[in-house]
Amino acid sequence: MPKIRYYILFMLLLLSEALYSQLPGFVHYQVENGLSHNAVICTLQDKQGFMWFGTIYGLNRFDGYTFRVFRRTEQPGSIGGNYVLCLFQDDDGLLYVGSDKGVFIYNPRNEQFRELSKKTEGEVRAITKDRQGNIWIISAGHLFRYQAAADRLTEIPGFQDASSICLDGEGQLWLASSRGYMAVYHYDKNNFTTYSLFTHSTKPNSYAIQKIVPMGRDTIWACTAGQGLKLFNTQTRTYEDFLSRDTAGIELYVRDFIRRNDDEYWIASESGIYIYNIKSGKVINLKKNYDDPYSVSDNAIYNFCKDKEGGIWVGTYFGGTNYFPQPYTYFEKLFPKTGSSSLSGNAVREIHPDKYGHLWIGTEDGGLNKFTPSDGSFSAIRPLDKHTPGLSHTNLHGLLITGDSLWIGTFEHGLDIMDIPTGKFIRHYAPGDGPHQLHSGFIYSLLRTSENNILICTTWGLYEYIRSRDEFNTVKEVPHYIFYTAVFEDSEGTIWLGTVRDGLYFYNRRTGRKGLYLHDARDSTSVSNNRVNRIFEDSHHRLWLATDDGLCLYNRQRNNFTTYRTRHGFQSNMMFCILEDQSDRLWVTTSKGLACFTPATENAVVYTKASGLLNDQFNYNSAYKDSCGSMYFGSVKGLIRFNPESFVRNSYLPPVYITGFQVYNKEAAVGDILEKSIFLTDTIVLSHDQSSFSINFAALSYTSPEMTAYAYKMEGLDRDWTYLETNRKAFFTKLSPGTYKFMVKSASSGGNWSITPRVLTITILPPFWASYWAYAAYVILLCSLAYFIIRWYHQRAQQKQKRQLELLEHEKEKELYQAKIEFFTHLAHEIRTPLTLIKGPMEKVIRKSDEVPLIQKNLRIMERNTDRLLELTNQLLDFRKTEINGFSLNFVRTDISELLKENHLRFTPAAEQQDIRFKIELSSLHFFAYVDGEALHKILGNLINNAIRYAATKASIHLLPVDENDTTFTILVKNDGYIIPVEMKEKIFEPFFRAKATADKSGTGIGLSLSRSLTLLHKGSLELLSTDGTLNVFSLTLPVHQEIEFNLSKWKTNH
Repeated sequence: MPKIRYYILFMLLLLSEALYSQLPGFVHYQVENGLSHNAVICTLQDKQGFMWFGTIYGLNRFDGYTFRVFRRTEQPGSIGGNYVLCLFQDDDGLLYVGSDKGVFIYNPRNEQFRELSKKTEGEVRAITKDRQGNIWIISAGHLFRYQAAADRLTEIPGFQDASSICLDGEGQLWLASSRGYMAVYHYDKNNFTTYSLFTHSTKPNSYAIQKIVPMGRDTIWACTAGQGLKLFNTQTRTYEDFLSRDTAGIELYVRDFIRRNDDEYWIASESGIYIYNIKSGKVINLKKNYDDPYSVSDNAIYNFCKDKEGGIWVGTYFGGTNYFPQPYTYFEKLFPKTGSSSLSGNAVREIHPDKYGHLWIGTEDGGLNKFTPSDGSFSAIRPLDKHTPGLSHTNLHGLLITGDSLWIGTFEHGLDIMDIPTGKFIRHYAPGDGPHQLHSGFIYSLLRTSENNILICTTWGLYEYIRSRDEFNTVKEVPHYIFYTAVFEDSEGTIWLGTVRDGLYFYNRRTGRKGLYLHDARDSTSVSNNRVNRIFEDSHHRLWLATDDGLCLYNRQRNNFTTYRTRHGFQSNMMFCILEDQSDRLWVTTSKGLACFTPATENAVVYTKASGLLNDQFNYNSAYKDSCGSMYFGSVKGLIRFNPESFVRNSYLPPVYITGFQVYNKEAAVGDILEKSIFLTDTIVLSHDQSSFSINFAALSYTSPEMTAYAYKMEGLDRDWTYLETNRKAFFTKLSPGTYKFMVKSASSGGNWSITPRVLTITILPPFWASYWAYAAYVILLCSLAYFIIRWYHQRAQQKQKRQLELLEHEKEKELYQAKIEFFTHLAHEIRTPLTLIKGPMEKVIRKSDEVPLIQKNLRIMERNTDRLLELTNQLLDFRKTEINGFSLNFVRTDISELLKENHLRFTPAAEQQDIRFKIELSSLHFFAYVDGEALHKILGNLINNAIRYAATKASIHLLPVDENDTTFTILVKNDGYIIPVEMKEKIFEPFFRAKATADKSGTGIGLSLSRSLTLLHKGSLELLSTDGTLNVFSLTLPVHQEIEFNLSKWKTNH
């Protein structure tokens, strides 16, 4: 058929305003959802599957859940222009963004923009790529060719005011202009051949061509601002006007064109969307409908984009972007609309067909509706005034059709009978107290049995209509005071009755069998709940119950029930109605979605508002299936209609991407934690103080993103997969250092799980003290420590052995010392007695030897040596006494100055004999203290004797000044000569110690030891002071007072 005939046919059908079989329902994404601006000028889906939207105030990337907005900022790497007019992605993944400020190239790896060239700073309206790899750009009406490999931009002259660009089926480059021309570019000649698209058309208000869209091998569709859509043939180089005016006869402003499928074209115009069906020849014009939240959100349509799932994205100027998903599961929505033929109420109850092709629909808030499926029209019947026969109430519950009569049960207003052909109400039954009246005005449900009896469920019993007497009798087989909610007759003629709270009743008049099933909390095979909302028998004669706590299957042979609940896939246990499709699946309405339950697998798939329903909550006793298999279900917001056999399984497996990574709730940025964009990242390295993080992920499916299920597992931490229904975020806290693999997979709305999960390897480094280098250092340190411990142990063992040897030597020395002391003491005792006996006669002889000087001299020598030997003997005995605490002192008041003078006088001859200057210095002529005079004489005698014996030239005695409040006094004994080393200042007080330097001097080695012992018995101190190295200075410090004074007896010092 020639194309001109298509045009004529299209216009005729357009004027007829033919109906479209399935009106699209759109999902709207606007500023409130995160879009940067509602004016969406261009749309693109990248190779990964993300959607990109260019608006007049920023560029947006969308993953089905959240928008990420890119705007111009002062930061380097931001986009240079906020008004985005076109988008193009190269094969290498770079995104070319055409804006009012030129072309900016977005690198998804580092999420940075760079300006292409200052030459393209004008308004960029189109970007495309030819088969030679050249990127063509229209900026400010000029054509540019960009060779990315060489980074070379060249302006191509010869075609002015360019507005759009495309490649035809043969790879030729075509341009369109705002002046109404199209041109083909000749690569070999670098020029253009131009063609006008208005030569045989009426003069338009505007010649501008907004966009050219290639279609097939030899066709290009031109979208114009003044004459709608034009069809250009690239072979004949001719055009045809295809759709020039809208339904009102006004010139059509067309901006975009897309082929949705083999049978359907979509046209974007200033007057909404035009959809042309090629097979039927029908066309509809979709416009914004203020009463329809599923209509397109704005009439100014700017662009189309078909995604990988087959859904259509519609960019508008005021209404954001609209998405029409691929209708895998199409639910037609019937709900109240102001000013048009529609349902009169929201809460839909029973639905019944008549023999005239109508459906009668009762609502709880809008009266009665007659729906004609053939043309989609509604007519509403509402109550009239009190004096006019008509509908008794707007709140309707039970409906029943018997021939031409429609029985209408109301809420507390009795039962109405209407004649269907005439629409007149012929009878009304009000409640009463009579034996053959209805005792309740609340008519909940009605049933005509196989025996043509009519049963009426009320809040106060079950009634049977007696046609012959036009009266009602209570049914005797069941209690008359029960609130009955459902009545059903099975294939065996048994009447089943659901109640509000009293369980499930049944009776069969032919067999006489009757009974009651109640819920027993202790018996899992009892009916699941005492409220039974609906009773249904499937094609296999199995009886099903919809209760407030699950779906029950009655097992006739075992006389019990099997209950199916949320663990079988339902999202709610509150069930309302049941229908069966041609595939033996049960469709069950619940308080949270519509469930498709397969008895063979005992599994339910739930459809919700996200799947295209009006809402998630359905209503009681509101279900109907027609002869074609189409199902009707009423909810609290209207009615849905669908045919399960028309459903197409969604086999699309969307890619899953990591879309966000936060460390302590702070988003990870490229250049910080990330080396490239998170959705391109496969490995992340974290420090030990970044071990608490969260991960966002998204499956890039836009059909029903809310229905996409996710499962993740952190390998190295989790053993099993964690399944998510609504959340798209995984949280991890304080993970131990190590390498983990985060895996995430998704299932589309069709229930297909992705085959290969997305994997992100996460390495958490240990702290420096737990790193491999640290462990190596620890090993070295441990080895060193072990070495030093072993070395220390050996040294300690050696020292211990040495100490043991020293102790042994000390013990031996002590034993030797004791032996020496015992020997010398014994010897002293033995010697002292003869010496005493010798000394007495010798003194007598000496007194009588004055006459013989030579003999007297020898006797004096003998006397001195005898005195010396006796003195040494007494010293040794005194020292022994001090060691065994047998030496007692008597502290008497003594003139210390006089005592020092006596000792100075006593040792002056010896000093003079050795030519030693021996002097005494007293701070006072008389100073008294409580001392043992004999012991002090011995201390001073030893100190002075040593000072003179070892002096070189001088020795001296000093009594230091003493104040009245002083408790001690000090005597210094000084001499020059051999200076005792500092390291020997304590050694010299040990018994029998002799310095090697003075070994040639006579002495026993016990004088200083005895002196210190006697000093300690005085509670004083005797020490060698440190000096400048010229003198030896011995300091004797004694208390002025003692605990026991004036006592001349030999008491112990501690008494």
